[in-house]
Amino acid sequence: MKKTISVSLPDLPREKEFEEYISAFFQSSGNYIERNITKKGVLELDIIATDYYLSLPKIKLLEVKSGGWGFSDLFKVRGWMYYLKISKGALITRKESSKKSDINFSKEIARKLHIDLVAIPDLDKSKKVLSKLISNRTIEDVDILTWRFSYWVERNLLKHLNHKKRFDPNKKCFKALEDYYFKVNSKIFFTKNIVQKVNELYSTFHEYSHISAKCGNELLGNIFDDECNTVPTQIFQDTYSKCNYNDIQISTFIEHRARLAILKNAVDYMLYRETATNKAKTSYVIKKTSGLKISLLGSLPGSFKNALETISKQKYFYLYPVFWQWFMWIFGGFILKDYENEEYKALSQKTGIPIEEIPNAFEAYQILFPLDGGWFIDLSPTSNIKKLKMFSVPFMGIGAIYRRLLYTESKKFEELKVSGMHTLDDLIKWNNLTVEVLQNGK
Repeated sequence: MKKTISVSLPDLPREKEFEEYISAFFQSSGNYIERNITKKGVLELDIIATDYYLSLPKIKLLEVKSGGWGFSDLFKVRGWMYYLKISKGALITRKESSKKSDINFSKEIARKLHIDLVAIPDLDKSKKVLSKLISNRTIEDVDILTWRFSYWVERNLLKHLNHKKRFDPNKKCFKALEDYYFKVNSKIFFTKNIVQKVNELYSTFHEYSHISAKCGNELLGNIFDDECNTVPTQIFQDTYSKCNYNDIQISTFIEHRARLAILKNAVDYMLYRETATNKAKTSYVIKKTSGLKISLLGSLPGSFKNALETISKQKYFYLYPVFWQWFMWIFGGFILKDYENEEYKALSQKTGIPIEEIPNAFEAYQILFPLDGGWFIDLSPTSNIKKLKMFSVPFMGIGAIYRRLLYTESKKFEELKVSGMHTLDDLIKWNNLTVEVLQNGK
């Protein structure tokens, strides 16, 4: 059995780490989270939290400050809210004013601007302080911890990609991957009409199709732009059998991240379209789509529009964005079959989807993004795990860490009661790659 290696989170999160700490609270309470959204030369949004437990997605803009802050930050947040047509915002800080009268005055100004001003000088009181901003759902410490690890992996993967692009400019894959991620995470976010947003996301997804295969091809010394649909066998083995930290670990993360963005915004479109039939809410819908009437997604293929209609008939489709965010970036895109009942129960608790509806949530990915043979592969009998195909192994390691924390008292992999000759070895191997990614970013 392989030896487990580990890494720890910082005791006192600062700057990006504090943003991730706050984001983990909102994520753990059932929000869909978008982070680090940049409009070059204009603004950078820390966190956009979307609550799907209402008739329409409820959006909140969160600005996080681990250091000093002032009135200018309140008005900056208000300006962003106006620009983005978001009605609620929050400024969350580590430092409170030295004078109680000053903080009370600041909170009154913030209230008039529709901004919640919250100070968290003592991290042990975070849950109590943030309770007014999040839903009443129970927030588990294990969830906050694991989300912070997941964000850290994402941050280091993107940092590693930027480093590779700068120091190996002759390879096309690095610039293509960075551009792809920027468009999906930031550029298209500022498209104000939901119809146009879905169209642009799908078009971008098509533009960068098979990018992992192209990256793998270039890794072997071939031309990036050559037509190729599958990752070369040698690179595939290096990625999944040897679990090496190669470019495919980054590209597969970005590819699934792009699909999730399409799913999320497609669900938003269906919710707004459905609400548009209610005359009492039509003005809200039109406001949210910059005055443009909800219309058909004309530029998308008929098969995708039919797929949308299919999943929209499922009772809990509006929670699929939250479900898939949890399943990918916390559960690691896999199901530990020896704990399948516990897995479904945990997924239900974290996402709000009843256990009996979870198969529909899984099937939605195949409906929207059809793949020959389906998106899941069963590794049995050698490894008693069912997992997403072509998923980023560092996030599979996050899933391994989460199971260790959920299902064992000692927090050690050896305590997991799993069958299959290589199940435990696979979990430890995935964990160790995750630790390598985290250590390489220091």
